[in-house]
Amino acid sequence: MKKISVIIVTYQKIDIVRDCLNSIEKYNDIGDELEVIVSDNSEDNVLFETISKEYPWVKTIKNKNEGFGAGNNRGYEISSGEYLLFLNPDTILVEPIFKFTIEQFEKNKNLALFGVQLIDKKLKRNSSFFIMDGYGIIAAICGKVSRLFGRYVDGKMFIAGADLFVRRTSFEQAGLFDESIFMYKEEADLIKRIKLYSNAKVTRFYNDKKIIHLEGGTESDSRQSVSQIKRLYEADKYYVTKWGGDIKHIYKSRRRQARLKLIVCSIFNRDNIEHVKNNISYYSKIIKED
Repeated sequence: MKKISVIIVTYQKIDIVRDCLNSIEKYNDIGDELEVIVSDNSEDNVLFETISKEYPWVKTIKNKNEGFGAGNNRGYEISSGEYLLFLNPDTILVEPIFKFTIEQFEKNKNLALFGVQLIDKKLKRNSSFFIMDGYGIIAAICGKVSRLFGRYVDGKMFIAGADLFVRRTSFEQAGLFDESIFMYKEEADLIKRIKLYSNAKVTRFYNDKKIIHLEGGTESDSRQSVSQIKRLYEADKYYVTKWGGDIKHIYKSRRRQARLKLIVCSIFNRDNIEHVKNNISYYSKIIKED
Protein backbone atom coordinates (compact mmCIF):
# COMPACT_ATOMS: atom_id res chain seq x y z
CA MET A 1 0.00 0.00 0.00
CA LYS A 2 1.27 3.46 -0.92
CA LYS A 3 1.05 6.50 1.32
CA ILE A 4 -0.34 8.87 -1.34
CA SER A 5 -2.11 8.31 -4.65
CA VAL A 6 -2.27 11.28 -7.02
CA ILE A 7 -5.24 10.94 -9.38
CA ILE A 8 -5.37 13.18 -12.46
CA VAL A 9 -8.40 13.14 -14.75
CA THR A 10 -7.35 14.21 -18.25
CA TYR A 11 -9.11 15.28 -21.41
CA GLN A 12 -6.64 15.80 -24.27
CA LYS A 13 -4.15 18.74 -23.95
CA ILE A 14 -1.05 16.53 -23.69
CA ASP A 15 1.41 19.40 -23.10
CA ILE A 16 -0.45 20.57 -20.01
CA VAL A 17 -0.45 17.03 -18.63
CA ARG A 18 3.30 16.72 -19.27
CA ASP A 19 3.98 19.88 -17.27
CA CYS A 20 1.90 18.52 -14.40
CA LEU A 21 3.60 15.11 -14.36
CA ASN A 22 7.08 16.59 -14.70
CA SER A 23 6.47 18.80 -11.68
CA ILE A 24 5.24 15.83 -9.62
CA GLU A 25 8.38 13.89 -10.49
CA LYS A 26 10.58 16.89 -9.65
CA TYR A 27 8.99 17.54 -6.26
CA ASN A 28 8.31 13.97 -5.14
CA ASP A 29 9.68 14.00 -1.60
CA ILE A 30 8.42 10.53 -0.55
CA GLY A 31 9.89 8.36 -3.33
CA ASP A 32 8.23 4.98 -3.83
CA GLU A 33 5.51 5.84 -1.31
CA LEU A 34 3.88 7.91 -4.06
CA GLU A 35 1.82 6.56 -6.93
CA VAL A 36 0.45 8.64 -9.80
CA ILE A 37 -2.61 7.67 -11.82
CA VAL A 38 -3.76 9.34 -15.02
CA SER A 39 -7.44 8.64 -15.66
CA ASP A 40 -7.96 9.60 -19.28
CA ASN A 41 -11.41 10.72 -20.46
CA SER A 42 -10.20 11.80 -23.92
CA GLU A 43 -12.21 10.76 -26.96
CA ASP A 44 -9.16 9.33 -28.73
CA ASN A 45 -6.17 7.29 -27.50
CA VAL A 46 -3.42 9.83 -28.19
CA LEU A 47 -2.97 11.08 -24.63
CA PHE A 48 -3.34 7.60 -23.13
CA GLU A 49 -0.72 6.11 -25.44
CA THR A 50 1.66 9.05 -25.09
CA ILE A 51 1.61 9.08 -21.28
CA SER A 52 1.93 5.29 -21.14
CA LYS A 53 5.03 5.48 -23.32
CA GLU A 54 6.73 8.59 -21.90
CA TYR A 55 5.94 8.07 -18.21
CA PRO A 56 6.26 4.36 -17.35
CA TRP A 57 6.07 5.19 -13.61
CA VAL A 58 2.52 6.51 -14.09
CA LYS A 59 -0.49 4.19 -14.03
CA THR A 60 -2.68 5.13 -16.99
CA ILE A 61 -6.26 4.04 -17.57
CA LYS A 62 -8.68 4.79 -20.41
CA ASN A 63 -12.29 5.69 -19.70
CA LYS A 64 -15.48 6.49 -21.49
CA ASN A 65 -16.01 10.20 -20.77
CA GLU A 66 -18.70 10.20 -18.10
CA GLY A 67 -17.45 13.31 -16.34
CA PHE A 68 -14.87 14.58 -13.90
CA GLY A 69 -16.20 12.76 -10.84
CA ALA A 70 -16.53 9.45 -12.66
CA GLY A 71 -12.97 9.77 -13.99
CA ASN A 72 -11.70 10.36 -10.46
CA ASN A 73 -13.64 7.36 -9.18
CA ARG A 74 -12.08 5.14 -11.86
CA GLY A 75 -8.65 6.32 -10.74
CA TYR A 76 -9.50 5.68 -7.10
CA GLU A 77 -10.57 2.12 -7.92
CA ILE A 78 -7.02 1.15 -8.96
CA SER A 79 -5.27 3.26 -6.32
CA SER A 80 -3.72 2.02 -3.09
CA GLY A 81 -2.79 5.24 -1.29
CA GLU A 82 -3.74 5.83 2.32
CA TYR A 83 -4.27 9.43 1.27
CA LEU A 84 -5.56 10.70 -2.06
CA LEU A 85 -4.76 13.83 -4.04
CA PHE A 86 -7.29 14.61 -6.76
CA LEU A 87 -5.27 16.99 -8.92
CA ASN A 88 -6.30 18.89 -12.05
CA PRO A 89 -4.08 18.34 -15.11
CA ASP A 90 -3.61 22.12 -15.49
CA THR A 91 -1.67 22.32 -12.23
CA ILE A 92 2.08 22.54 -11.66
CA LEU A 93 3.80 21.81 -8.37
CA VAL A 94 6.30 24.48 -7.32
CA GLU A 95 7.51 22.87 -4.09
CA PRO A 96 7.47 19.52 -2.27
CA ILE A 97 4.00 18.78 -0.92
CA PHE A 98 3.73 15.08 -0.13
CA LYS A 99 5.56 14.84 3.22
CA PHE A 100 3.51 17.83 4.32
CA THR A 101 0.33 15.98 3.31
CA ILE A 102 1.20 12.91 5.37
CA GLU A 103 2.13 15.05 8.36
CA GLN A 104 -1.19 16.92 8.33
CA PHE A 105 -3.31 13.80 8.14
CA GLU A 106 -1.28 11.88 10.72
CA LYS A 107 -1.16 14.62 13.34
CA ASN A 108 -4.92 15.30 13.07
CA LYS A 109 -6.99 12.13 12.84
CA ASN A 110 -10.15 14.22 12.40
CA LEU A 111 -8.80 15.89 9.23
CA ALA A 112 -10.75 14.54 6.24
CA LEU A 113 -9.82 16.92 3.42
CA PHE A 114 -7.74 20.00 2.71
CA GLY A 115 -6.54 22.29 -0.07
CA VAL A 116 -3.58 24.62 -0.54
CA GLN A 117 -3.15 28.07 -2.06
CA LEU A 118 -3.56 28.03 -5.83
CA ILE A 119 -1.54 30.60 -7.77
CA ASP A 120 -1.11 31.59 -11.41
CA LYS A 121 2.14 31.51 -13.38
CA LYS A 122 2.96 35.02 -12.15
CA LEU A 123 2.61 33.66 -8.59
CA LYS A 124 -0.53 35.70 -7.94
CA ARG A 125 -3.37 34.10 -5.99
CA ASN A 126 -6.01 32.09 -7.82
CA SER A 127 -9.34 31.03 -6.34
CA SER A 128 -8.65 28.20 -3.88
CA PHE A 129 -12.01 27.93 -2.09
CA PHE A 130 -15.57 29.23 -2.36
CA ILE A 131 -18.60 30.01 -0.22
CA MET A 132 -20.73 26.90 0.25
CA ASP A 133 -24.11 27.44 -1.46
CA GLY A 134 -23.40 31.16 -1.95
CA TYR A 135 -24.71 32.51 -5.25
CA GLY A 136 -25.54 36.20 -4.89
CA ILE A 137 -23.61 39.46 -4.89
CA ILE A 138 -23.02 39.45 -1.14
CA ALA A 139 -21.70 35.88 -1.24
CA ALA A 140 -19.41 36.79 -4.15
CA ILE A 141 -17.99 39.77 -2.23
CA CYS A 142 -17.56 37.74 0.97
CA GLY A 143 -15.84 35.00 -1.02
CA LYS A 144 -13.40 37.42 -2.63
CA VAL A 145 -12.55 39.06 0.70
CA SER A 146 -12.06 35.66 2.34
CA ARG A 147 -9.78 34.51 -0.46
CA LEU A 148 -7.84 37.77 -0.34
CA PHE A 149 -6.98 37.19 3.32
CA GLY A 150 -6.84 33.40 3.13
CA ARG A 151 -9.73 33.02 5.60
CA TYR A 152 -11.29 29.61 5.02
CA VAL A 153 -14.21 28.69 7.30
CA ASP A 154 -14.80 24.96 7.71
CA GLY A 155 -18.45 24.08 7.09
CA LYS A 156 -19.19 27.40 5.37
CA MET A 157 -16.82 27.02 2.42
CA PHE A 158 -15.50 24.32 0.12
CA ILE A 159 -12.07 23.68 -1.37
CA ALA A 160 -11.71 24.13 -5.14
CA GLY A 161 -11.58 20.84 -7.03
CA ALA A 162 -8.18 21.55 -8.60
CA ASP A 163 -6.41 20.15 -5.54
CA LEU A 164 -8.35 17.97 -3.13
CA PHE A 165 -6.18 16.21 -0.54
CA VAL A 166 -8.48 13.57 0.97
CA ARG A 167 -8.17 10.84 3.59
CA ARG A 168 -9.00 7.59 1.80
CA THR A 169 -11.35 6.30 4.49
CA SER A 170 -13.26 9.61 4.48
CA PHE A 171 -13.64 9.45 0.71
CA GLU A 172 -14.97 5.91 0.97
CA GLN A 173 -17.33 6.66 3.84
CA ALA A 174 -18.73 9.63 1.92
CA GLY A 175 -19.50 7.36 -1.04
CA LEU A 176 -16.90 8.67 -3.54
CA PHE A 177 -17.77 11.36 -6.12
CA ASP A 178 -21.40 11.48 -7.21
CA GLU A 179 -21.26 10.36 -10.84
CA SER A 180 -24.58 12.02 -11.61
CA ILE A 181 -22.62 15.28 -11.65
CA PHE A 182 -20.71 15.53 -14.94
CA MET A 183 -18.75 18.67 -14.05
CA TYR A 184 -18.91 21.42 -11.37
CA LYS A 185 -20.21 21.13 -7.78
CA GLU A 186 -18.44 17.79 -7.19
CA GLU A 187 -16.25 19.16 -4.42
CA ALA A 188 -19.10 20.92 -2.56
CA ASP A 189 -21.21 17.77 -2.80
CA LEU A 190 -18.34 15.56 -1.59
CA ILE A 191 -17.57 17.82 1.37
CA LYS A 192 -21.22 17.85 2.43
CA ARG A 193 -21.27 14.06 2.45
CA ILE A 194 -17.96 13.91 4.33
CA LYS A 195 -19.55 16.11 7.01
CA LEU A 196 -22.49 13.69 7.21
CA TYR A 197 -20.90 10.27 6.90
CA SER A 198 -17.14 10.34 7.52
CA ASN A 199 -15.61 9.58 10.91
CA ALA A 200 -13.16 12.41 10.21
CA LYS A 201 -15.06 15.60 9.43
CA VAL A 202 -12.62 18.54 9.43
CA THR A 203 -11.71 20.35 6.20
CA ARG A 204 -8.90 22.91 6.04
CA PHE A 205 -7.03 25.31 3.80
CA TYR A 206 -3.28 25.90 4.03
CA ASN A 207 -2.03 29.11 2.44
CA ASP A 208 1.62 28.41 3.26
CA LYS A 209 1.78 25.73 0.55
CA LYS A 210 1.23 26.63 -3.11
CA ILE A 211 0.40 24.99 -6.44
CA ILE A 212 0.13 26.72 -9.81
CA HIS A 213 -3.33 26.39 -11.35
CA LEU A 214 -3.64 27.56 -14.94
CA GLU A 215 -7.46 27.51 -14.71
CA GLY A 216 -7.72 26.05 -18.20
CA GLY A 217 -8.44 29.14 -20.21
CA THR A 218 -10.29 26.93 -22.68
CA GLU A 219 -13.75 28.48 -22.52
CA SER A 220 -13.13 32.07 -23.49
CA ASP A 221 -15.07 32.52 -26.71
CA SER A 222 -18.83 33.08 -26.74
CA ARG A 223 -19.83 29.58 -27.88
CA GLN A 224 -17.67 27.94 -25.23
CA SER A 225 -18.95 30.30 -22.53
CA VAL A 226 -22.53 29.24 -23.33
CA SER A 227 -21.50 25.58 -23.21
CA GLN A 228 -19.85 26.20 -19.85
CA ILE A 229 -22.92 27.90 -18.42
CA LYS A 230 -25.14 25.02 -19.61
CA ARG A 231 -22.89 22.55 -17.80
CA LEU A 232 -22.95 24.72 -14.70
CA TYR A 233 -26.74 24.92 -14.83
CA GLU A 234 -27.08 21.14 -15.15
CA ALA A 235 -24.78 20.66 -12.16
CA ASP A 236 -26.54 23.36 -10.14
CA LYS A 237 -29.98 21.92 -10.84
CA TYR A 238 -28.99 18.41 -9.77
CA TYR A 239 -27.03 19.60 -6.72
CA VAL A 240 -29.68 22.05 -5.54
CA THR A 241 -32.47 19.48 -5.95
CA LYS A 242 -30.39 16.90 -4.10
CA TRP A 243 -29.78 19.24 -1.16
CA GLY A 244 -33.23 20.89 -1.07
CA GLY A 245 -32.60 24.33 -2.59
CA ASP A 246 -34.51 26.59 -5.02
CA ILE A 247 -32.88 26.63 -8.48
CA LYS A 248 -34.89 29.60 -9.76
CA HIS A 249 -33.90 31.72 -6.77
CA ILE A 250 -30.26 30.80 -7.32
CA TYR A 251 -30.29 31.78 -10.98
CA LYS A 252 -32.00 35.06 -10.24
CA SER A 253 -29.09 35.74 -7.87
CA ARG A 254 -26.60 34.71 -10.56
CA ARG A 255 -28.29 37.04 -13.06
CA ARG A 256 -28.17 40.00 -10.67
CA GLN A 257 -24.48 39.34 -10.11
CA ALA A 258 -23.85 39.12 -13.86
CA ARG A 259 -25.73 42.38 -14.49
CA LEU A 260 -23.55 44.14 -11.92
CA LYS A 261 -20.47 42.63 -13.54
CA LEU A 262 -21.64 43.91 -16.95
CA ILE A 263 -21.85 47.45 -15.57
CA VAL A 264 -18.32 47.19 -14.18
CA CYS A 265 -17.00 45.72 -17.45
CA SER A 266 -18.66 48.49 -19.46
CA ILE A 267 -17.19 51.22 -17.25
CA PHE A 268 -13.68 49.83 -17.44
CA ASN A 269 -13.89 48.67 -21.09
CA ARG A 270 -13.16 45.06 -20.22
CA ASP A 271 -12.92 42.62 -23.14
CA ASN A 272 -15.25 39.99 -21.65
CA ILE A 273 -18.48 41.97 -22.11
CA GLU A 274 -19.88 39.49 -24.66
CA HIS A 275 -19.17 36.62 -22.29
CA VAL A 276 -21.12 38.35 -19.50
CA LYS A 277 -23.99 39.20 -21.87
CA ASN A 278 -24.21 35.56 -22.92
CA ASN A 279 -24.42 34.57 -19.26
CA ILE A 280 -27.23 37.04 -18.55
CA SER A 281 -29.17 35.86 -21.60
CA TYR A 282 -28.85 32.23 -20.61
CA TYR A 283 -29.81 32.92 -16.99
CA SER A 284 -32.94 34.76 -18.19
CA LYS A 285 -33.86 31.83 -20.44
CA ILE A 286 -33.48 29.35 -17.58
CA ILE A 287 -35.53 31.47 -15.20
CA LYS A 288 -38.34 31.78 -17.77
CA GLU A 289 -38.36 28.07 -18.58
CA ASP A 290 -38.29 26.95 -14.95
